[in-house]
Amino acid sequence: MKELLEALIYIQQNLYVPKDQFNAFGKYNYRSLESILAAIKPLLRSQNCGIRFEDEVIELGGRTFLKTTLYFFNDKGETITTCAIAEHAATKTGMDAAQVSGAASSYARKYAMNALFAIDDTKDADTEAYQQQQQPRKTAQRRTTTTAPRAAAPATNPRYTAIEKALKECTDIDQLIDLYEQHKNEVEANPDIKSLFSERKRALRVITF
Repeated sequence: MKELLEALIYIQQNLYVPKDQFNAFGKYNYRSLESILAAIKPLLRSQNCGIRFEDEVIELGGRTFLKTTLYFFNDKGETITTCAIAEHAATKTGMDAAQVSGAASSYARKYAMNALFAIDDTKDADTEAYQQQQQPRKTAQRRTTTTAPRAAAPATNPRYTAIEKALKECTDIDQLIDLYEQHKNEVEANPDIKSLFSERKRALRVITF
C-alpha cells in the first residue's frame, strides 16, 4: 500500500485542472469531468496507476441517488476507493431516461475525483482571489436576512410551466446550469422564465455556500 499512497501523494501535488469551461448563466468558469480525466491520465501513466468507476442506484430517505465508487489502483494490485452520490431525478425536462442517468453519473464521478485527488476550488484566505470569491456569498446571505424574496413573474405558457417544475427539482447550482443550457434560447427570450431561473440561482447559492 505504501507505493500506492506515494503515487496518490504525487498526483495530488502535481494535478492541475484549469476551469476551462464558462457558463453564461452562472457567469463563472468551471471544470468538467472530461477535463479532469484528460489532465490526470499522464500522471496515472507516470505512476503505473489507473482508475475505474462503478455506479449503482441507491435510495436514501425516499429519494433516488446514483452512487459512484472510484477505484484508484496500481500494477501491484493495491487499491484505494472513495464514493460520491448525485440525486437521480425520475425525469428532467428535455432529457430521456439515459440522459438523466448520464448526467447524474458525470456529476457523481466528478466529485469523487475532486475528493480523492484533492481538486480544490477554494482560494487561499490571504489572497485577493479569496476575497473576490467570498464577496458574492456574503452578499447573497445578507440579501436573505434583510429583504424578502422578490416574487417571480408567472409563466403562462404551458412549455414554461414544465420548465418551472424542473426548476423546483434542482437541488444545486450544477443541476440548475444543466437545465439552463437545455433551454437557453427560451430563457433568454422570455423575461418571466428568466426571472424564475434568477430566483432559483439566488436560493441555491444561499443553500450551497
